[in-house]
Amino acid sequence: MTKKKLIIFALVAAIIGGLSIYFLVGKKDQNKLFVTVDSSLTLDKVRIEKGFYSINSGSDGNLIQSGLDKIVYADNTAKSFETICGENDFLVIYDNRFYTVVRHLILNDFDDGIPAPHNYHFDFKKTGDKIHLTLSIEGQDGEIIERDLADITDANSNIWGRQIEKGNERKK
Repeated sequence: MTKKKLIIFALVAAIIGGLSIYFLVGKKDQNKLFVTVDSSLTLDKVRIEKGFYSINSGSDGNLIQSGLDKIVYADNTAKSFETICGENDFLVIYDNRFYTVVRHLILNDFDDGIPAPHNYHFDFKKTGDKIHLTLSIEGQDGEIIERDLADITDANSNIWGRQIEKGNERKK
């Protein structure tokens, strides 16, 4: 092969490789996250992590200590993140004192297997001595999820931010 053909081949391969990476990676990070709080709360006390959390974990104590895979909101800044077909869990913490766990289930898209992008709106309101979260998800698998945040000191006796029911405990 001549030097000229080798240079042309390398240039074409680089262009094709660059375009492939652009289209594959560019499509994934299209989720958007928005956080609002009422006037009695502050945005910089909100932290949101994304990952997978198993109901078989026993209690939320380990979750609070280790967290999930990726921080997607902290210090009043949203970060890009991918969702997958299946279970997408969010650990939501306010002021390192209150928390909850929410799951967004995305059904499989049999056309290409990659979920369409979603907009996640986390809205916090203080009601008495509790903090209420409304998560509005816009997109193909949109839904509205509402939860009261639990006290983080109760994490060892909670599962998914709720008190473990005595009748549902595993037999040892």
